[in-house]
Amino acid sequence: MENQSFFKTKAGGLTLVFLIMMLAFGIIMAGLGLSNDVLCTVGFLMVIAAMLYSPIRVFIIERKK
Repeated sequence: MENQSFFKTKAGGLTLVFLIMMLAFGIIMAGLGLSNDVLCTVGFLMVIAAMLYSPIRVFIIERKK
Protein backbone atom coordinates (compact mmCIF):
# COMPACT_ATOMS: atom_id res chain seq x y z
CA MET A 1 0.00 0.00 0.00
CA GLU A 2 1.33 3.38 -0.97
CA ASN A 3 1.84 6.11 1.57
CA GLN A 4 0.19 9.18 0.00
CA SER A 5 0.23 12.77 1.08
CA PHE A 6 -2.90 13.69 3.00
CA PHE A 7 -3.99 16.29 0.47
CA LYS A 8 -3.81 13.76 -2.39
CA THR A 9 -6.42 11.54 -0.74
CA LYS A 10 -10.19 12.00 -1.08
CA ALA A 11 -10.49 13.26 2.51
CA GLY A 12 -7.67 15.74 1.98
CA GLY A 13 -9.27 17.06 -1.19
CA LEU A 14 -12.58 17.54 0.57
CA THR A 15 -10.77 19.32 3.41
CA LEU A 16 -9.31 21.79 0.92
CA VAL A 17 -12.76 22.27 -0.62
CA PHE A 18 -14.19 23.03 2.83
CA LEU A 19 -11.47 25.62 3.49
CA ILE A 20 -12.09 27.25 0.11
CA MET A 21 -15.81 27.43 0.83
CA MET A 22 -15.19 29.08 4.21
CA LEU A 23 -12.86 31.60 2.54
CA ALA A 24 -15.51 32.25 -0.11
CA PHE A 25 -18.10 32.84 2.62
CA GLY A 26 -15.83 35.48 4.16
CA ILE A 27 -15.33 37.12 0.77
CA ILE A 28 -19.08 37.18 0.13
CA MET A 29 -19.74 38.70 3.55
CA ALA A 30 -17.05 41.34 2.95
CA GLY A 31 -18.60 42.10 -0.43
CA LEU A 32 -22.04 42.51 1.12
CA GLY A 33 -20.67 44.73 3.87
CA LEU A 34 -18.83 46.96 1.40
CA SER A 35 -21.65 46.87 -1.19
CA ASN A 36 -19.14 45.49 -3.70
CA ASP A 37 -20.67 43.27 -6.37
CA VAL A 38 -17.28 42.09 -7.62
CA LEU A 39 -16.35 40.54 -4.27
CA CYS A 40 -19.73 38.83 -4.05
CA THR A 41 -19.30 37.42 -7.54
CA VAL A 42 -15.79 36.16 -6.79
CA GLY A 43 -17.00 34.48 -3.64
CA PHE A 44 -19.93 32.93 -5.47
CA LEU A 45 -17.65 31.55 -8.20
CA MET A 46 -15.36 30.09 -5.54
CA VAL A 47 -18.33 28.30 -3.96
CA ILE A 48 -19.43 26.92 -7.35
CA ALA A 49 -15.89 25.71 -8.14
CA ALA A 50 -15.61 24.05 -4.74
CA MET A 51 -18.98 22.32 -5.16
CA LEU A 52 -17.99 20.98 -8.58
CA TYR A 53 -14.62 19.61 -7.40
CA SER A 54 -15.89 16.23 -6.22
CA PRO A 55 -18.09 15.36 -9.22
CA ILE A 56 -15.39 16.41 -11.67
CA ARG A 57 -12.75 14.38 -9.82
CA VAL A 58 -14.92 11.25 -9.58
CA PHE A 59 -16.67 11.23 -12.95
CA ILE A 60 -14.06 12.81 -15.24
CA ILE A 61 -10.53 12.63 -13.83
CA GLU A 62 -10.64 9.24 -12.10
CA ARG A 63 -12.68 7.63 -14.88
CA LYS A 64 -9.78 8.23 -17.30
CA LYS A 65 -7.41 6.24 -15.06
